[in-house]
Formats: sequence, C-alpha cells, structure tokens
Amino acid sequence: MKTNLTISTILFTLLSTSCVHYYYAPNTNNVPLFKEKGEGRLQAQFTSTAGQGSTETADGLEIQTAYALGNHSALQLNFFHASGNEEEYGSGSGNYIEAAGGYFKPFAKNHMVFETYSGLGFGNVNNIYKSSYGNYITEDAKTSITKFFVQPSIGFTSRYFNAAFSSKFSFVNLGLKHSTLSKENNLYDYDYVESLRKGKSYFFWEPGLMLRSGFEHVQVIMQLTETVLTNDNEPISNTSFSLGIAIPFNTKLKSHKQ
Repeated sequence: MKTNLTISTILFTLLSTSCVHYYYAPNTNNVPLFKEKGEGRLQAQFTSTAGQGSTETADGLEIQTAYALGNHSALQLNFFHASGNEEEYGSGSGNYIEAAGGYFKPFAKNHMVFETYSGLGFGNVNNIYKSSYGNYITEDAKTSITKFFVQPSIGFTSRYFNAAFSSKFSFVNLGLKHSTLSKENNLYDYDYVESLRKGKSYFFWEPGLMLRSGFEHVQVIMQLTETVLTNDNEPISNTSFSLGIAIPFNTKLKSHKQ
C-alpha cells in the first residue's frame, strides 16, 4: 500500500509540474546602434518565449522604438505582449512596457558602435489555472513585474547589415496583486504565487544576439535573448526569440534637405 502511494505521489508530482505557468519572460534587447543625432528606429517583431527544457511556448508581439536626441545620447520605449494556452491546464498572458536612456559612441571608421542604456520597466501577468482532480475548478492569479536594467552592447554596422551582442543586467521584482489559488487544486503554483505576496527579487544576466539586414528604409531583424538563472526550477521563461521588421529613419537628413 505504501509503495503504491509513493508511486502515485511521484507520478502526480511529475504530471503537475510538466506544464508550468510562467511569471516572467525576457523581452528581446533593443540595440539600435546609432551613430549620429537624429537617427531613429521603429521595430515590430513576432516573439516566442519558452522555459528551459520546455516545448511549450508563449507567443506575442514586441514594439521597440529608439531615437538619438544628441550626438551621443538616445532614448528608448519598448512594449511586449505574450500569451499561451493549454486546454487542460489553463492559460496566461502578460504585458510589459519599459523606457530607457543611454549613450552611444561609434568608432573604427563608424563601422563599430558601443552603447549602453539604463531603464525601468513595469508589467503584469494574468494566469488562469484549471484543475481536473474530479472537480474541474478554475482559479486565477495576477502578478506584477518591476524591472531596473543596465544594457551595454557592442555591434558592427554597415549600410545593409548590422550585428550586435548585448549584455543586459536586470534587477527584477515580482509581486502579487490578486489570487484565488488554493493548495488543494494547484499546489505547485499556489506555493510560488504565495511567495510573491511580500515581493520576490531576482538578479538576471540577459545576454542577447541581434542580426539586422535589408535596405535603407526597411530591414528584417532577428533577435535572441536568454535569461540566465541561478535556479532553473523557477517558473520563469528563459528564452525569447523574435523575428520582425525594422524601419530606420533620420530626421537630421530631412532637416538638411529642407
């Protein structure tokens, strides 16, 4: 009897943790690689994010913007939305917005650019949990994200091709806004969500790779960003991959023509 109970407990644990609700996912790093005042960039990207070792993804949209206010200063404003659904397990969706200011410096005959940005972001995640332990109860929780980050990067830039490596250092605080979760129906998620009541802080290293190629006024962009955790068991998405369109512009050139 004890043996059967132990086996059942192990199976229950494996099944209940095979599908995991996520409470944080990295947005891809915005790396504009500006070289002069008046440059700007607008990017729209399809993004897919997943946890380490998981085949389940949350998909969504990113909008990234940047503008060079001066010869070495620039601003960013970025938005990220993602959602996922598992019919028997539940669903989740999140929104995140961040603003940043930074410094850029071209060198090596303007073919290389060093830049660093620092900013603050806010977001929330809404999860719906389904329990099928004989009662089919649906519960929900709303959690919050606050992030402060510093993002240095270095990249190669030319007229038709850009590539960069970024190294984002993020201090992230997760909190709880609302929860109807119960231990009886969602033990794993209940314990983690309850740990967010007083706030839970993380320090992440989020390196990224960016490739951008195309024409003068429209380019294709591909980005990969990874969240490096100290504990891989945390219910946090580790990887974000995006593919989209970038539209560069230069207000300084327009003013010269006028």
